[in-house]
Amino acid sequence: MMATLKPKHRPFCFSVKGHVKMLRLVFGLLAAVCCIADGVLIYRKLLFNPSGPYQKHSIHDKI
Repeated sequence: MMATLKPKHRPFCFSVKGHVKMLRLVFGLLAAVCCIADGVLIYRKLLFNPSGPYQKHSIHDKI
């Protein structure tokens, strides 16, 4: 009779699939945080400066 060797059980976090899934989770969370921060910054910019960075009058009006 041949003895069947049972593969050694590795914890999920030490397997290759575990690393890939954890990296996906980290990059997904990072992307979500960046999207939220970008939205907040754009909202603040539009709220406090709705006309944009450009002035309506020319530089010659000041002189």
